[in-house]
Amino acid sequence: MMNLETNTRMNWVAAWYAAPVRMLSAGLSGRTFRQQVHLHAGGSQVRVRLSNRYGDDAITLSSVSVENVNKNPLLVSQAHVVHFEGNPTVTLKPGQEIMSDPVTMQVDAFSNLTITFYLAQGEALTGHSGARQISSISGIADVTKMPREASFLAYPLLTASWWLISGVDVLPSHPLNAVVTFGSSTTDGYGSTPNENRRWPDYLARRLADAGEARFMSVINAGIDANQLTSSAIPIPPGLMIPPFLFGDAGLQRLNWDVLAQPGATDLIVHIGSNDLRLEIAGSTVIEGFQQLSQQVRKTYRKVFGTTILPGGYSASQAEQYQLVNTWIREQGHQWFDAVFDFASVLESPDQKSVLNPLYNSGDGLHPNDEGYRVMAEAVDISQLSGSPDAAT
Repeated sequence: MMNLETNTRMNWVAAWYAAPVRMLSAGLSGRTFRQQVHLHAGGSQVRVRLSNRYGDDAITLSSVSVENVNKNPLLVSQAHVVHFEGNPTVTLKPGQEIMSDPVTMQVDAFSNLTITFYLAQGEALTGHSGARQISSISGIADVTKMPREASFLAYPLLTASWWLISGVDVLPSHPLNAVVTFGSSTTDGYGSTPNENRRWPDYLARRLADAGEARFMSVINAGIDANQLTSSAIPIPPGLMIPPFLFGDAGLQRLNWDVLAQPGATDLIVHIGSNDLRLEIAGSTVIEGFQQLSQQVRKTYRKVFGTTILPGGYSASQAEQYQLVNTWIREQGHQWFDAVFDFASVLESPDQKSVLNPLYNSGDGLHPNDEGYRVMAEAVDISQLSGSPDAAT
């Protein structure tokens, strides 16, 4: 069941997003969550998106609020109560996603927003495991009424995941478009510095802001660690206790909610496929997946962009398929995409094209470091993106 509003008539635009996946049960019922997110757009009103997409049972949230995060920790910001159809409490059925009522408050692009709620009933089984952002969870209690200056005492648990929140939309002061970045762990920012917002979509958002209002777009991150384009199947070696559902539904399957339901989105940058190749999916199958994705998204989006797959972590046979896919993207990708951004060329080792350059290696040979993610964002030709209507015209 979906209650998400996708009508952009009032120019609501997505400012932050975390692609939902099924989470391991952590026994979090009856606790207060205080989670921080980083906005890529500002406005005079906000809406919060909640998700119980993978829940087995209904969940009830109460005492929901949002507040700006002050740079000075000694200052107390104002918490704004969040309602759902006028009610301060909301129940989400299994599989349901919902949008809050608008909250009147000023938020700025590249500011942090704290979302707080009490999980009054049910277990949190939907979230985003690879947040690269540390948030807080209380002991078993609704601690939202505790004085702000003492509230840090009530949150003894830290989490590197986001729970039950999936998006924040804003009402900007003038029309604003969004570009969605769709991919796996390299889009999700694996290997980047936690709490610093140094994923390549973060760097891209700052580039667009520096380029000026006509170029500026909100950048939405729809990446999931270990996600594949064509399949949800993950072969887990015996004895390794990793549930495959943590890696999300196949990219082609999750397009409907992670891409096509984003308010204000006009453009899509696709960067996925490395995990397919590492799991012995044929390059031709990955290419067919890109073609199918482009055809599906073009029914809704103005522009769709392809990218080459990053080097690193391939066997000899997989490296052949890797080169096959990237050659197709470079030579024939323009038949399917409005433009192609060559991430692989700027990150590959000078000595071996299928290996990640040590200068940009986070340490595992697969994922870039902060500088690598910055270089990826620089490889995007922002003149090709739709931009936003110029406020001066």
